[in-house]
Amino acid sequence: MYGEESIYALIPQPVEVPIRPPMHVSMHSGVLPPTFSTFNDRHYSAPGAGYSNVGGQQMGAANDAVLRTHATFGREGNARKPTEMLKKGTGMKPLPPQSGGPGFTYSEMRKPSVPTAMECHELRQSMGPPATTKNFITSNAVENILSVPKRPAEPTNWLKKNNYGKVPAYLQKIKGEIMDEYEYIRQMQQAQSEAGPPGMRLLAEEERAALVDDLKKKWDDVNVTYQQTSCLDLASLDSIGKVKRKEMLEAQLAQIEKDIEKLSKKTIYVRTEDY
Repeated sequence: MYGEESIYALIPQPVEVPIRPPMHVSMHSGVLPPTFSTFNDRHYSAPGAGYSNVGGQQMGAANDAVLRTHATFGREGNARKPTEMLKKGTGMKPLPPQSGGPGFTYSEMRKPSVPTAMECHELRQSMGPPATTKNFITSNAVENILSVPKRPAEPTNWLKKNNYGKVPAYLQKIKGEIMDEYEYIRQMQQAQSEAGPPGMRLLAEEERAALVDDLKKKWDDVNVTYQQTSCLDLASLDSIGKVKRKEMLEAQLAQIEKDIEKLSKKTIYVRTEDY
C-alpha cells in the first residue's frame, strides 16, 4: 500500500464490485395464512370454527352462512338504518300531569320575549322624531379643525428642585439612628470600664498623683544614698557586703521606676479593703 504523497496514489485503482448473495426464497407459500389463523375469516372467529391453514393446507374457510343475525349494531329486530336514527327533539316526551291539579309551568318566572323588528319600528314611530338633529360627525370634524393644538409638556429641570443636592430625610433618619446606637454602645463600654473588675476600684486622680510624688521622693532618697556610698568605684568593691549593698540599691531604684511607670497610666484599679 502506497502513502498519500506517493505518485502512485495518482493512478485510480480499480473498484471491486461486491458480489451479492443469492436472494433467500422461503420454502413456504407466501399466500397462505399462518397456522390456525382466523384473520382470513371476516365474519366469524369463535373457537373451533373459522380457522385456516392447519398442517399447511387452506381449510375451514368462512362463508356467509355462519353470519349471525345480530352481528351488526344490535339484533336484527332492533337494528336501525342510519337514516332512521333519532334526531334532536324527536325523543323528548312530555311530562305526565301532576295528580290533583294542572301541570307545573314557569309562566311567572319567564322573562319577556324579545320584541320583533315590526314592534321596534312601531315603537320608534310612536315616540316621534329624535330629540336632536345634530350631525355629530360634522360637528366633531369642525371642532378638531378649529381647535388649538396642545403644547408639549416642558421638560422637568431637576436642578431647580427644592431638595436638589440635599441628603434625603430617610437617610438622615437612618444616620441618626446609627449614631444613637454608637453612643449607646460607647456609654455601655464607659460604664463597664468605670465599674472595673469585681473586687477592684478605680484609683482617684488625687491619690494617684500623691503616690507618684511619694515614689519620686523615695527615689531621690535612695539615689542620694547610692551616690554617697563608695560602691560606685569598681576598685572599692573589695568585699561581698559592698557588692550586695550596691545591687540592693540598684534594685530599689529600678523597682521605684517601674512603680512610677505603672502609676503614670490614666486608668488604675486597686483592690478594695473587703478583698
